[in-house]
Amino acid sequence: MTKNHNKQIIIFLSLPILLLVIFGILPIINFIVISFTSWNGMGTTFEWVGLDNYTTLVKNPVYWQALRVNTYYLVSGILQMIIAYYFAVILSEKTKGKNFFKSLFLLPSLISSMAVAMIFRLFFSPNGAFDQLLSFLHLDQWITFWLGNPDQVNITLASISLWRNLGISFILYYGAIQSIPREYNDVCLLEGASLWQKTRWITIPQTIKVIYLNSLLLIIGVISVFDIPFILTNGSNGSTTIVVQTMKLAFEQKKYGLASGLSVCITLMIVLLSSLLHYSKNKGGHKK
Repeated sequence: MTKNHNKQIIIFLSLPILLLVIFGILPIINFIVISFTSWNGMGTTFEWVGLDNYTTLVKNPVYWQALRVNTYYLVSGILQMIIAYYFAVILSEKTKGKNFFKSLFLLPSLISSMAVAMIFRLFFSPNGAFDQLLSFLHLDQWITFWLGNPDQVNITLASISLWRNLGISFILYYGAIQSIPREYNDVCLLEGASLWQKTRWITIPQTIKVIYLNSLLLIIGVISVFDIPFILTNGSNGSTTIVVQTMKLAFEQKKYGLASGLSVCITLMIVLLSSLLHYSKNKGGHKK
């Protein structure tokens, strides 16, 4: 009976493991190997260049500039987490119109990236809706070329990303807060605790695991930002993120070896930062 049971387990697991190897592990090994070559993506010959691609990535300031662009999304991501948590706490209380506001937060995450890009391309276009709003508020001196001004474009795109992803963070926090045992709320009510005291001593400790989860998603999202800058500006005017730069290397410049090397670096950054987050989580006493 035990042997038959083990055979059934092996049979059921064999296909998922095979698919994981074919579509997950082998492609990773493949682009790691390609990162040590100067392959242009067209031929079948691979010229081995060793660490030259990685040396180029370290020495060329273009790639460091692309990484600096991602810091705009880091700031917007941190603001996104704070705003989402704030409203999750507020809407967890007895608030009028809470269902309407919850729908309002979730709506952006349900819209496709292409639709979001087209909406904001019109919104931030010269003499578009945003410029008209500023004119109405007598703030004409603030009007600029939002998607063309190198000093403003990354702030504009990061703001769009914040709006786009706010609902995902909100729903995670809101669900975690709703799962807190009702007894805690009853005790706070009996003790006359304020909303801030309740949040500080009950809500945050009880939702700390979800905060770490959102932090992990933030790390992955910040490093892998692609759709918004690629669709709206194609990385022009200083808005090229590290992933957009990877796509340009591969599909525009035909430098697949260099693009693979950059992909390896991106993966290592995500693994390193995620490991540091996990270490800080365990060090803080949240091992479970």
